[in-house]
Amino acid sequence: MKIKKFLVTFATVISVLSFPLQNSFADSVAIKGAMKIQRMGGYVIFINYQTHDKWTDSLLFKVHCKFERGEFTFTSSSLNNIEKGWHKTQIVISDVIKKRYGSLREYKIDLYENGVLVDTKKNY
Repeated sequence: MKIKKFLVTFATVISVLSFPLQNSFADSVAIKGAMKIQRMGGYVIFINYQTHDKWTDSLLFKVHCKFERGEFTFTSSSLNNIEKGWHKTQIVISDVIKKRYGSLREYKIDLYENGVLVDTKKNY
């Protein structure tokens, strides 16, 4: 009984102490939402993200797409000199890709800061 009580107490203390520690290493940027729409025969993927530092540099978005007949990765240009706050960006997939490879079934967005993966968002 004593061991069980000790283990429960130990697990509780560890989880309570680790929660603030996890938040102290929060990323300086995070994906807050994403949406896919069809426009002019192709797709546009809108990405909302938030930066927490006064200035942020070297952001890169990669969108991994699964179509009916293939998989592709689309990459944004590097984003620099971004002020703290909420921001939007978009990645456009042309109608030629849709005609050749079919409808977009699912996609995953990776966000890199200074070459390091900091956030991922998966949508269906």
